[in-house]
Amino acid sequence: MEELGRLVPLSSRASVTQSQGASQRTGLAVRQSHSSLAKKSNILECRVCEDTFQLHGDKIPRLLFCGHTLCHACLLRLPTQDGLISCPFDRQQTLLGNNGVWELNKNFALMEMIERVQIQESASLVSGHQWLERERELAVVCDEDEEHVAVVYCTVCGSHLCQQCSQLTHNTRTLAKHKRIPLSEKPREKPICPYHTSHVMEFTCLEPDCVATPLMCYICKDYGRHKGHKHNLLELEAEQVRVRMGSAVQKMKKFLEEMGDTTRKLEQVLAEIRGEDEDVRDRGQGDLGTAEAARRRVRLYFQQLRDQLCVQEVAALTVVDTHVRERMCSVRQQEEDMTTVLSQVAEVCIQCDQVVRQDDARVLLAAPEIDLLLAEVDQQQLQFAGISEQLAPSLDSAIPITFTKDNRVHIGPKIEMRVVTLGLDGAGKSTILFKLKQNEFVPTIPTIGFNVETLEFKNVKITLWDVGGQHKLRPLWKHYYLNTQAVIFVLDASNRERLGEAQSELVKLLSEKELKDASLLILANKQDAEAGAASIEEITDRFQLYKMCCGRSWHIQATSSVTGHGLQEGLEWLSRQLVAAGLQDLMD
Repeated sequence: MEELGRLVPLSSRASVTQSQGASQRTGLAVRQSHSSLAKKSNILECRVCEDTFQLHGDKIPRLLFCGHTLCHACLLRLPTQDGLISCPFDRQQTLLGNNGVWELNKNFALMEMIERVQIQESASLVSGHQWLERERELAVVCDEDEEHVAVVYCTVCGSHLCQQCSQLTHNTRTLAKHKRIPLSEKPREKPICPYHTSHVMEFTCLEPDCVATPLMCYICKDYGRHKGHKHNLLELEAEQVRVRMGSAVQKMKKFLEEMGDTTRKLEQVLAEIRGEDEDVRDRGQGDLGTAEAARRRVRLYFQQLRDQLCVQEVAALTVVDTHVRERMCSVRQQEEDMTTVLSQVAEVCIQCDQVVRQDDARVLLAAPEIDLLLAEVDQQQLQFAGISEQLAPSLDSAIPITFTKDNRVHIGPKIEMRVVTLGLDGAGKSTILFKLKQNEFVPTIPTIGFNVETLEFKNVKITLWDVGGQHKLRPLWKHYYLNTQAVIFVLDASNRERLGEAQSELVKLLSEKELKDASLLILANKQDAEAGAASIEEITDRFQLYKMCCGRSWHIQATSSVTGHGLQEGLEWLSRQLVAAGLQDLMD
């Protein structure tokens, strides 16, 4: 910053006219002589036609061999002789190529200067008003008029001046030469030492004890209360503080930007959750919020459940109605059969009563026929005694209903369930089967083939298939998967060495398509072993059951085939998988 007329950045000293015009538009220019305003730069003009060079077209600058620069249009007007062109200033000749003037080199240095001048001139027009606004933000009162806000500082007068007062008070030839600078570039004033009022404080003390009053003049530093203390120049220490504060401000700005971005994202999330108002959505101009979308999905899901339940209810009622019709038809048929038998027996009784009242001769003659009728009655009585047990259910009007987990209706005292017991050889599958069936421990030999038993537990009738676990029999397991509702996989928890083999077989088992809907009950057997068996928590972690059985109904139970511990709990879990919880007791 040199003079008042140069507050706005200049492109170069040669472009005085352009810089003066920009300064006058910002209101900070001083009056210069008319000759200097009218004077143009020789660097940016062609010295032949006196037109300003341009970056494109006929006024582009080109270099001659002698070093002079002319515009392209002037070079075209110069005469050529034998492929040579003479400089109009020193008559030195320049060789032309086949394309003539077009092959002469451009003055790229001059073109770059022209481009910079154009950029700075266009920027000065935009930044002039911004610069004034920035200076006014300092809110310094003008010394000439208290109602005005100062924007410049006169270094000669030491006064703060606004834009108008700077032009009015410094319009004379002498005052116009005063150097005026923006307030933001005003030299910083040093404070006066309170102990030595004729000196300014130029140093700062670095001792911890002098933090409250660190400023000092050179007398306090060398002879006074800060003698011998560590010190530094006031400007250097203040600059370090400014650097530290500037770094802190940058960090705070970055933090504010991050907080602002996070706030905007949170607002966006809230807007996406909330969505547009209902009246806006009705007009088809708003998006549906995620909250409303979730509510609609819930309503749709439960509406589908209600529709499905209605269909299942109709199907269940159809099953009940069919059973009632069949039951009533059976009861009516039995009633008709009983009525027929009763009529026949009553007729025999009447005939016997009539024969008894007759004389002896007729009684003797009718005796053979009566004996045949009595024999038929005895035979019917024996048949009735034989089917009385079969007629017992018909004499009970109750209709036992059991609901399965898929909301199907089972009518009858017991609901059947097919279960397959699998596992490695020696895990205790057959021992568990006989323990459940006979409630006693029976030592077994390795199963060759399979064992099948029927167990009744509460209102469930379980058909339990025990398949051999030898290595050569494992490929045959797949033949028992059809219509299997549950799988019991037995582990020998005391044999830790074979747990890996059992895990691989369990993985193969769960990958079978025919068992994708089957429930899985894992029995960690031989928990009573003296060597110490693996706990269900250890097996769960080692087999990664939560990941392996994801999407499947499964349960692991610690058991002992010798004592029967845990077996009833396993059956209880199996029955709950087939029968809807709570409904079997409701309908009993």
